[in-house]
Amino acid sequence: MRFMLFLLSALPAPMAGADSSGLHTLVIVPETPVVSVAPQPPERHLFQLPSLDYVIRVEARCRDEWKPESLSLNVADSRVLRTAAQLADSPDQQLEMQIPANQLAPLAMRDFCVIEDAREGSNAAEPSADGDDETARNLPETPEVTVRKLTTRELTISAALSAHASLRCSNGEEQKTVYVSQPLDVTLVCEIAEPRGESTGR
Repeated sequence: MRFMLFLLSALPAPMAGADSSGLHTLVIVPETPVVSVAPQPPERHLFQLPSLDYVIRVEARCRDEWKPESLSLNVADSRVLRTAAQLADSPDQQLEMQIPANQLAPLAMRDFCVIEDAREGSNAAEPSADGDDETARNLPETPEVTVRKLTTRELTISAALSAHASLRCSNGEEQKTVYVSQPLDVTLVCEIAEPRGESTGR
């Protein structure tokens, strides 16, 4: 299920999600991906994210005679699993996850990476001096694309997604599961297009 995320105010997210209650420890430390995005039309306020690649370091530790049975990490509709055999060598794991764009809800944003139609002063639709004026007037105009605000080239969105992890530990007689959640950030870099049709000395 996809929900629309409205960005009202950015709250600082903790660096890591951790649960060390009782005997067991589960810590997840995500890295923030940086993705390039294309400028949007000014009337379009819903911003669709591209696929996101996350690298998440996990410490999954069962204490004393308890042994790890499984580790699960979920982001959106994507999931990564580690079995007991994979966790036996080391409690420290580095998990890589790619979140497809179709699992990401659109963001409602204004004044970031927008374009505008710079028709004023443009000669893109002027009729040819030696051509048919009526035909030239009927040709579709080709707008010049310029970036509205250069100061919004890069933007970090706090808590764009959430990671949910669980660690199951067993002592041979019973099992216990530790849960932890962690907000995930993403940094967007606007692919600023060079204005077209600019001329000098005219």
